[in-house]
Amino acid sequence: VDRFSGTVPYQLTVTMFSSPSGSGCTPSSTALCLNGGRFRVESTWQTDQGQAGLGQAIPLTSDTGYFWFFNSANVEMVVKVLNACGFAGKHWVFAGGLTNVQVAITVTDTQTGEIRTYVNPQGSAFLPIQDSSAFATCP
Repeated sequence: VDRFSGTVPYQLTVTMFSSPSGSGCTPSSTALCLNGGRFRVESTWQTDQGQAGLGQAIPLTSDTGYFWFFNSANVEMVVKVLNACGFAGKHWVFAGGLTNVQVAITVTDTQTGEIRTYVNPQGSAFLPIQDSSAFATCP
């Protein structure tokens, strides 16, 4: 929620408890596996000219990675999933984008099957995602 206007600066869809994968996460060129493989993060993008594709995933740390869309030398979005179970009882999702194309980020809890999708609308500056109530399933 934007602390100034009280609105969510991105569109959020929550799918509660779809089928868990049971096998954790397998990293790929389009999927980050964060928090020991518990969370799979994927992204899609689309330009206003109709170009579309899958974000290309590059891991940075056990909690953080980034995606590129058009050129591997051009970072488009950084995302992290933090384990805040010890003090907040939740896993948090944070992301920042360096783009104004439409972006959909899908974060899947591979343990429970819960999915959260965050969408940055076409033509809008990518506002930070700071979802400190994303996944309330600890550990």
